[in-house]
Amino acid sequence: MAWVGSPVYMTASAKLPPLTGALEDYLETIYELGREQKVARVRDIALARGVRAASVTPAMRRLSDLGLIRYVQREYIDLTPEGEVEARRVYARHQALTRLFTDVLGMPPERALADACAMEHSLSSEGLDHLVRFFEFLRVCPASRGFLETFHRCSL
Repeated sequence: MAWVGSPVYMTASAKLPPLTGALEDYLETIYELGREQKVARVRDIALARGVRAASVTPAMRRLSDLGLIRYVQREYIDLTPEGEVEARRVYARHQALTRLFTDVLGMPPERALADACAMEHSLSSEGLDHLVRFFEFLRVCPASRGFLETFHRCSL
């Protein structure tokens, strides 16, 4: 998978207040569900996050108040254009960190996912940009071909 930098992944909206990690997780879940089934419902989000539906509703109201989702109680939930930008940013961070932990550091996938989720909320846009540049280096630079193999051999 190519990791080409794109402004949509690199910057959050300047007019948004900082989102909590929990709200970022909900936004990411809505984004992922929307990729699979066009829209999300509270019960889908609760199932995906492993929480009760009653705890999803306040988060949906907050994301709606911030203009990131369209939400009407007992209806479908989908991202606004601003919400899509923010959700893609969170998703890109998660994917980049997961890839770092699995492909580069050789961590087991389950642990890599958990660690990526824990770290994604504090990774800066600059940090994400540097990760993307590193992945591009690994993909296109002939000198990097044996880099990971050597690292994995030496780190046993």
